[in-house]
Formats: sequence, structure tokens, C-alpha cells
Amino acid sequence: MKVRLADYCIRCGICEDLYPDLFKRNYENHCIDILYDEIPEELQDRMRQAQADCAVAAILIED
Repeated sequence: MKVRLADYCIRCGICEDLYPDLFKRNYENHCIDILYDEIPEELQDRMRQAQADCAVAAILIED
């Protein structure tokens, strides 16, 4: 599973607050980083939940 953040992400940080095992705020580049290039199978359900919890639906699952 590959995931990206849409350009309209508002960087509110709820993804990092709820899912620190998947996301980290990048203060240097003013963005949120996804901690994996490819989401491990054991974290895919958590990523789907993170997508559902995103305030602006900016977490995009690509496959």
C-alpha cells in the first residue's frame, strides 16, 4: 500500500497525534511526513483508519 498527502493538507497534525507510528510533523519543511514508503501489512488497517480520521480527507491511499 502506498500513501501520499494531498496538496490541500492543512497540517493540523491530527494524523501525527493519533497515529505517531505512521506520521511525523516535519517542522523544517512545514509538512507532515509519512514514515513509510510502502505501508507494512500490519499497519494497513491503521492507515485506513487514519484516512477516515483526517479532518480534510488529505490522506490518499494509492494502492
